[in-house]
Amino acid sequence: AMRTAALARQGQLTKPPGALGKLEDLAIQLAAMQGREKPQTDNVFIGVFAGDHGVAEEGVSLFPQAVTAEMVKNFARGGAAISVLAKQINAALEVINLGTVVDTGELPGVRQYHLGKGTANFTREAAMSEEQLAAALQAGRDSAERAQQAGAQLYIGGEMGIANTTAAAALACALLDLSPMQLAGPGTGLSPAGVQHKAEVIRRALQLHAPHLSEAREILRRQGGFEIAALT
Repeated sequence: AMRTAALARQGQLTKPPGALGKLEDLAIQLAAMQGREKPQTDNVFIGVFAGDHGVAEEGVSLFPQAVTAEMVKNFARGGAAISVLAKQINAALEVINLGTVVDTGELPGVRQYHLGKGTANFTREAAMSEEQLAAALQAGRDSAERAQQAGAQLYIGGEMGIANTTAAAALACALLDLSPMQLAGPGTGLSPAGVQHKAEVIRRALQLHAPHLSEAREILRRQGGFEIAALT
């Protein structure tokens, strides 16, 4: 009902129909989600999840895994782009470290879950144990519930983790039945040869886990990451 009302309201505003492009669709979608004709974003909550990926061992990123921990510290210091943007719009920002190879130590404003020193290399075994997957999913729920308790009108989820585009592409290949060459991209700036190597790494992983890729949760456990699971 609110979606219909929000759509009708767009037709009453002083502007050509569709003049704001996708912003109009987003406004209508948000209105429906919030159950109000005019969507509000006065109270915004941002959760950034961090975690390392064992598949980084395969040389799929230009940067070492130490960068994940450094970025967590940067979030805590307020030096990252998302930190600045959050401040600009008066949004609450929380950082959740689910498990990095390099220990960040305790940091102000960072929640530490210690699920492991990153995931396992999913070209050799499942990325996560059942226990790790459950804990990562719960971390995401916890963050969403904190946002709800804070009266947030919009929740923004983000992630940080070296090699996470390899995990994301592997998940998408399994879920969409597409080839790695269709979905593997440069990530942090790989050359065409690097992208080809990345696609080959994903192909090997898909082949290894092929008998277990019929159920979404198991695909996530085998080829995902702590932070991807938390966002899920």
